[in-house]
Amino acid sequence: MKQVWELYEEGKLLDIVDPRLGDYPQEEVLRYMKVALFCTQAAANRRPVMSQVIDMLTKNNKLNEKLLTAPGFYGGLGTSDIPSVSKKTSNASSSNEMSFAGISITKITPR
Repeated sequence: MKQVWELYEEGKLLDIVDPRLGDYPQEEVLRYMKVALFCTQAAANRRPVMSQVIDMLTKNNKLNEKLLTAPGFYGGLGTSDIPSVSKKTSNASSSNEMSFAGISITKITPR
């Protein structure tokens, strides 16, 4: 199946809706999918903050789709641009460290 971004570019976002769903509010579903695309922008500074997401979902304001760019993990042709994630474990510690695009996340597990 085509990637969501490709369907968006072709104007066929509703193709990802499960046909077994039956009747549904098409304009509302399209709005939710477009908000999701805004939330997956490659550059973090282009993504809306949560208060903006809530406004986008609850208010009937027009979304500025000119600002939409391809999602961060979109690679075209069915591939993804996910960089490798390294997991480091230490014998002296029970924490797992993951580095991803300049961000470190430490998961602390109980003894």
